[in-house]
Amino acid sequence: MKEYRAGIYLRLSREHIEDNNSIELQREITTNYAIENGYKIVKEYVDNGYSGILDSRPALDRMMVDISRGIINMLIVKDISRLTRNKNKTGWYTEIFFPDNDVRFISVTELIDSGDRYEIDDTIMLRGIANQYYITDISKKIRANKRAMRDSGQYVEAHTPYGYLLDSNDKHKVVIDKKVEQIIKQIYEMYIDGTTSGKIAEFLNSKKVINPSRYLKMKNATKKWSPETINDILNNPFYCGNTIENKYITDYLKKTCKKNKNKDTWIIKENTHDGIISVEQFNKVQEIKSSKKKQSGTKYEFLLKDLVYCGHCKRKYQYKLFKSADRKRYLYDSSSFKCSKAYKEIDKCKNKTSINEKHINQIVIEEVKKRLELLEIDESTNKIIDYYKENSEEMNKLKYYKNEIDKLERKKSILYKKKCDNMISIDEFKIEYSKIKANILECQNEIEILSATSTNKLDEKKLRKIIQDFKDGKEITNEFLKEIINRIEVYSNLKIEIEFSL
Repeated sequence: MKEYRAGIYLRLSREHIEDNNSIELQREITTNYAIENGYKIVKEYVDNGYSGILDSRPALDRMMVDISRGIINMLIVKDISRLTRNKNKTGWYTEIFFPDNDVRFISVTELIDSGDRYEIDDTIMLRGIANQYYITDISKKIRANKRAMRDSGQYVEAHTPYGYLLDSNDKHKVVIDKKVEQIIKQIYEMYIDGTTSGKIAEFLNSKKVINPSRYLKMKNATKKWSPETINDILNNPFYCGNTIENKYITDYLKKTCKKNKNKDTWIIKENTHDGIISVEQFNKVQEIKSSKKKQSGTKYEFLLKDLVYCGHCKRKYQYKLFKSADRKRYLYDSSSFKCSKAYKEIDKCKNKTSINEKHINQIVIEEVKKRLELLEIDESTNKIIDYYKENSEEMNKLKYYKNEIDKLERKKSILYKKKCDNMISIDEFKIEYSKIKANILECQNEIEILSATSTNKLDEKKLRKIIQDFKDGKEITNEFLKEIINRIEVYSNLKIEIEFSL
């Protein structure tokens, strides 16, 4: 008889603290089942406060690694919804991942046991669909409930903007935070009096005023006030008693919240709470900002726009163009690039290197000259086309589909071995074999399409014109550089790497 090394997986969402799904109850049910059937539990995995729709959870990720390493070959859960509420993921676990790793899967309360031969019936997929329907239905109800509460004048967000607090007597109301109320007022008054956002930030830092992220004890809080923080406060109508709805889009399935960039869909509700500043003050600030935009005239287009990236976190470098004290002229020699993530999300990037615009422009132009001088317009055309074929997006897609075919062929071999070892039935073999064969055919079709079109993507005349323009002394522009450069990466030691497209 096969010796099983069982793992039990327990999960509870933060939103659902009901007794019938508590971690303690799940542990009792799965442990008692293992004892009664003589299975040895070697490991317990607990995700407390994580949604079942998430593909990645700390304990789940550890369990997947342990299964791949053969540490456990049996998984026991109270019910399938503890493992996942995603119907597609349910099928992937039970039809692919568990069988491929010889893991016996048991759902105690649903009386599901894949058995020694790792066979799962169709009820699992039906339960997966039901579980996903449940979480989708819950998310709709949450949205509808929040909408109704907003319409009735209630505050439904978990956090308040800097300057406000949730009412201790009613969590659906906000009250002004008296500790920082005066700071908000001072910011508006200084800006109306002609002080710039940058100067306001400098003033608050000189007075050692705690900035909003530190005051609110936010994760990855910055240490100082910044012009961006000041502008966020100046642009937020919440401070004059109005609330913006639809500013953020929450996905309750994926547990994400993103800013809605389509401002036309934002809804402003007036007089929803007490304002710190007057509506007249807020409108005055917006008028000043609008007039400044008009006065700024034509926007300065820097040479390396959309080309410079951080070599460490791969995020696009932020460009900073400085102006003179009177704001009437640009200080081009002082302008620079830096990684914004290194300052805002310190744990994600340590690259605080700032590189002067003039300096990096010179380096790039010299490298471009060297690159183009190597290209003879007539003699090198074929070489350039060969290079393009090997490094283009189309070629990368071709490599991807070829790798997929290799994976599917290996999967086909594993499937055949399982049939020979009587791990799956003939009918199961035929069904899976047909799926794999169809996937291979699909990849082959994609390869044929790409092969037929990829060689015609490079505009040889355009390439010759680029090189000829340079040799004729044409000025190098941002558009010119984008034709021959994919990206420029800057590292913490000021090392610069240029990825050419030819």
